Amino acid sequence: MSTVVLIRAGSTDYDDQHRILGTLDVPINNRGVEQVREIVRQLQAKSLKPECILTSPDDPANGTAYAIAEAIAGVKVRELDELKNVNQGLWQGLPESDVRKRFPRLFKSGKEDPTAICPPEGETLSDACQRLQRALSKAMKKYSSFAIVAPEPLATVIRCTLQHRKPRVTACLCGEETTELVQVLESTCFEAAHFHTGEDSSVTDFSALLQEGSRR
Repeated sequence: MSTVVLIRAGSTDYDDQHRILGTLDVPINNRGVEQVREIVRQLQAKSLKPECILTSPDDPANGTAYAIAEAIAGVKVRELDELKNVNQGLWQGLPESDVRKRFPRLFKSGKEDPTAICPPEGETLSDACQRLQRALSKAMKKYSSFAIVAPEPLATVIRCTLQHRKPRVTACLCGEETTELVQVLESTCFEAAHFHTGEDSSVTDFSALLQEGSRR
């Protein structure tokens, strides 16, 4: 059983403008810097010190991860190509609303499988999950506790896989809407097949406890 601390990468100008980030290398903005401070505060409030932080070689995840590591002594950052954000092809950089207007059929709730929607010259959420499987399965065997810093929608892919569920179709572009910067999950494995199931999860979600502790 591994403790996985899933950390959402700090906000960028693209997030604030509701543009599709994909694999574009965009640094965190002032709001993102404030979010990093809050992430560190939450980790310290719950005495969470992962053995390492896994992240992408690209911003905003990379910049977020190193900023956290600077504030928590002794935690190293490992960059993995497998943790690059979902490649959203020709949709990258476009306002989310424009894509939804141009392809309304794809985003009608329940009409399409959100894990199989593929942007032109991009990849599906399912493709992204498949490339994560080997890297995160290896991490779970090596570490009893580790953190992952990921932007959306990759963070949603990781979260849903660990919770054995599909995301809603509305989450396939910019991820699930959540105010949580940090989620603490426990799981025995990371299997891409769990991204497609609605079976009961063996994952324990400690996010509520984390938020309660951070308020004290």
